[in-house]
Amino acid sequence: MFLFPPTSQRPDRSRPHLAISEIGCRRGGLDYPSWLILDEYNRVQVDEAYDLVTTTTLGAFSSAFVRKIAGVSKETAARRRLRGIICK
Repeated sequence: MFLFPPTSQRPDRSRPHLAISEIGCRRGGLDYPSWLILDEYNRVQVDEAYDLVTTTTLGAFSSAFVRKIAGVSKETAARRRLRGIICK
Protein backbone atom coordinates (compact mmCIF):
# COMPACT_ATOMS: atom_id res chain seq x y z
CA MET A 1 0.00 0.00 0.00
CA PHE A 2 1.29 3.47 -0.85
CA LEU A 3 0.43 6.25 1.60
CA PHE A 4 0.88 9.86 0.53
CA PRO A 5 1.23 12.38 3.37
CA PRO A 6 -1.58 14.89 3.85
CA THR A 7 -0.76 18.33 5.18
CA SER A 8 -2.75 21.35 6.31
CA GLN A 9 0.10 23.68 5.29
CA ARG A 10 0.25 24.88 1.70
CA PRO A 11 3.04 22.92 -0.04
CA ASP A 12 5.86 24.55 -1.94
CA ARG A 13 4.99 24.99 -5.64
CA SER A 14 8.04 22.95 -6.63
CA ARG A 15 6.54 19.80 -5.08
CA PRO A 16 3.82 17.85 -6.89
CA HIS A 17 0.66 18.04 -4.81
CA LEU A 18 -3.13 18.05 -5.01
CA ALA A 19 -5.52 20.21 -3.04
CA ILE A 20 -8.18 18.19 -1.28
CA SER A 21 -11.66 19.64 -1.73
CA GLU A 22 -13.73 20.61 1.28
CA ILE A 23 -15.97 17.58 0.83
CA GLY A 24 -12.89 15.40 0.31
CA CYS A 25 -11.48 16.63 3.61
CA ARG A 26 -14.75 15.77 5.35
CA ARG A 27 -14.80 12.31 3.73
CA GLY A 28 -11.13 11.74 4.58
CA GLY A 29 -11.42 13.01 8.15
CA LEU A 30 -9.02 15.91 7.50
CA ASP A 31 -9.07 19.61 8.34
CA TYR A 32 -9.88 21.97 5.48
CA PRO A 33 -7.84 23.14 3.65
CA SER A 34 -5.49 20.19 3.17
CA TRP A 35 -3.23 18.90 0.43
CA LEU A 36 -1.59 15.61 -0.52
CA ILE A 37 2.13 15.74 -1.24
CA LEU A 38 2.75 13.44 -4.22
CA ASP A 39 6.53 13.21 -4.56
CA GLU A 40 7.02 11.11 -1.43
CA TYR A 41 5.09 8.15 -0.09
CA ASN A 42 5.27 5.61 2.70
CA ARG A 43 5.16 2.01 1.50
CA VAL A 44 3.48 -0.36 3.93
CA GLN A 45 2.65 -4.06 3.67
CA VAL A 46 -1.14 -4.30 3.95
CA ASP A 47 -0.94 -7.12 6.49
CA GLU A 48 1.38 -4.96 8.62
CA ALA A 49 -0.72 -1.79 8.48
CA TYR A 50 -2.69 -1.25 11.64
CA ASP A 51 -4.09 1.49 13.80
CA LEU A 52 -3.72 1.01 17.54
CA VAL A 53 -6.26 3.71 18.36
CA THR A 54 -9.39 2.51 16.55
CA THR A 55 -10.70 -0.17 14.24
CA THR A 56 -13.37 2.04 12.70
CA THR A 57 -12.98 3.63 9.29
CA LEU A 58 -11.47 7.12 9.48
CA GLY A 59 -12.71 8.18 6.06
CA ALA A 60 -12.19 7.75 2.33
CA PHE A 61 -11.66 9.80 -0.80
CA SER A 62 -13.91 9.52 -3.85
CA SER A 63 -12.82 7.16 -6.63
CA ALA A 64 -12.47 10.16 -8.98
CA PHE A 65 -10.02 11.83 -6.58
CA VAL A 66 -8.09 8.57 -6.12
CA ARG A 67 -7.74 8.35 -9.94
CA LYS A 68 -6.42 11.92 -9.96
CA ILE A 69 -3.88 11.00 -7.25
CA ALA A 70 -2.80 7.98 -9.31
CA GLY A 71 -2.36 10.11 -12.44
CA VAL A 72 -0.22 12.78 -10.76
CA SER A 73 1.88 10.21 -8.92
CA LYS A 74 2.42 8.31 -12.20
CA GLU A 75 3.59 11.53 -13.89
CA THR A 76 5.85 12.28 -10.93
CA ALA A 77 7.36 8.79 -11.11
CA ALA A 78 7.95 9.18 -14.86
CA ARG A 79 9.99 12.33 -14.10
CA ARG A 80 11.93 10.32 -11.49
CA ARG A 81 10.80 12.65 -8.73
CA LEU A 82 8.90 10.08 -6.67
CA ARG A 83 10.57 8.76 -3.53
CA GLY A 84 9.35 5.88 -1.43
CA ILE A 85 10.02 5.24 2.23
CA ILE A 86 9.58 1.65 3.37
CA CYS A 87 7.85 1.48 6.73
CA LYS A 88 8.43 -1.50 8.95
